[in-house]
Amino acid sequence: MGALLGYVEDIVVGAVMELEGVDAGTKMKVMRAFNKVLWIQNDLFARHYVGVDVGTGFGGGEGLSGASKCPFSG
Repeated sequence: MGALLGYVEDIVVGAVMELEGVDAGTKMKVMRAFNKVLWIQNDLFARHYVGVDVGTGFGGGEGLSGASKCPFSG
């Protein structure tokens, strides 16, 4: 998933930087906003996959069945 997000970011950066008629400040704002979206998405993927792999040694043995349960689950 990390590689896919990196690939998507590379394509978007290239497309934004090639825009004509858009000032550098606007391009910078677009890139910073898109980068924040990718960081949030990457964090959500990481949290999801760490929680799914409980009991396999990935994630320190905690997760949905351990002592650190999600406060929002039933």
